[in-house]
Amino acid sequence: MESSPLTEYVAYPSIVGDVRGYLARPDAGPSSRPALIVVHEWTGLIPYVEDVCRRLAREGYVALAPDLYSGDLARAAMAVEDLDAATELGRAPTVEEGLREVPAERRKAVLRAHEWRQARTGDKYLLFLQGTLAYLRERRDANPSAIGAIGFCMGGRLASTLAATGAELAAAVSFYGPNPPLADVPNIRCPIQGHYGSEDPSVTLKVPALEAAMKAADKEFTQYVYEGAAHGFHNDTRPDYHPEAARVAWERALDFLQHHLQEAARR
Repeated sequence: MESSPLTEYVAYPSIVGDVRGYLARPDAGPSSRPALIVVHEWTGLIPYVEDVCRRLAREGYVALAPDLYSGDLARAAMAVEDLDAATELGRAPTVEEGLREVPAERRKAVLRAHEWRQARTGDKYLLFLQGTLAYLRERRDANPSAIGAIGFCMGGRLASTLAATGAELAAAVSFYGPNPPLADVPNIRCPIQGHYGSEDPSVTLKVPALEAAMKAADKEFTQYVYEGAAHGFHNDTRPDYHPEAARVAWERALDFLQHHLQEAARR
């Protein structure tokens, strides 16, 4: 029988305040292992993200998902369902038209979530991620030379953006994440792998620009586009879940991470 990972909620500092996170790790084996920062979608540290951490722990990683909304009281008051509806609202021709598709009793909450989302910037999130990287480096069970990042949606962009700050990552994987700032690509110090859906044009059509910037800067970038898959295709709790694309992308991500993190661990 497959053993269950050890899990716990942890708290650690960053330069902009304490971060809460969900940690999963193998229950036996080497005392120091490769580690991964798991960067959540814009809906936050939801059960799906915690499940991803447990999956990675079963593969032998110390996996830590920081709650990028730590201390955000406005976010804490929002239901995931309202955040999902706010995503659809953002895709509508106008906010007014989108709200007509929302039940009347939820319109205020969905509009609040939409406005909250529009006001977000990634600056504080990056500082939380940098604090997460520092925390993992100090843990005895994590190999400080073999730390990577994997992110989904907003988290995919943040994983690659963290790499583009020059962070000492061994690898980064982006699932349908918008491009990091292309001007910062020369700062990247690790290979990056991206997974995208053919039915996600707002993200996928911009990937060639990232590919060109990575090539021009002599950086390693591998990207895959999955036919018939929409944005969020890996999330098995969402309507856009695409089982086959999710399976293949996950296998490719695991192979990529194993190669680069194990290689880093041997240096």
